[in-house]
Amino acid sequence: MPSEPVVGPAPDVLPSVDFVQPSVVEASVALELVADDSPVAALQARPRLPACSPAEVDGAEDDETHDADQEVSFVVAARRKAFWRKPLVRGVLVLGVLLLTLGLVVQMVVQERDRISAMDARARPWLLSLCEPLRCEIAPQRQIADVVIDSSSFNKARGDSYLLAFAMKSKADIPLAMPAVELTLTDAQDQPVLRRVLLPADMAAQAELLARGEWSTSVSVIVTTGGARVAGYRLLAFYP
Repeated sequence: MPSEPVVGPAPDVLPSVDFVQPSVVEASVALELVADDSPVAALQARPRLPACSPAEVDGAEDDETHDADQEVSFVVAARRKAFWRKPLVRGVLVLGVLLLTLGLVVQMVVQERDRISAMDARARPWLLSLCEPLRCEIAPQRQIADVVIDSSSFNKARGDSYLLAFAMKSKADIPLAMPAVELTLTDAQDQPVLRRVLLPADMAAQAELLARGEWSTSVSVIVTTGGARVAGYRLLAFYP
């Protein structure tokens, strides 16, 4: 069938308009889209980040590490505080402190048992019970500075036998242990000729010298000086 002719308006009827061919416009847009999708265009369109030096990068990493360490230390400290605040832990700590305090008190009492017993006789039975498992003994106090030999005499008896008599006083307010006595015999030049130590058992003395008390005795002493003449003597109280 023969095609029908396209009848359009007469040229003189259409208004005067600048006409652009659609094919040309579509081609231009297509070219622009292709240009925009190209790798070069994508790189140019992508926003540029500020350049960072290696030192700045390392600094940023160090800051992040420091923040992480602070966070970890904070968590550890919080856990530690929570642990020590537990009732069971606090009870164990209180019990440990009480046991240590009790042990310190017992140690001090054992060390000062003689003085405590001398100052308060009522504590002696309790101290004896304490010393029984510890295998310790309660002895009178030793304060030689408070012991004074008040008077004495040394006279010849028979042959090489001499009689020593003396009195001992205590200036202390508590009972003291009975001291021993050192007898020194001297010649005319006050040089020692013979020394003799007399223990409480040798003098048949009591175990304690009473507070502000006095004790006296007479002891027979055998003196063999090898011919040296005895002109004098000295007495000294001491604790062996």
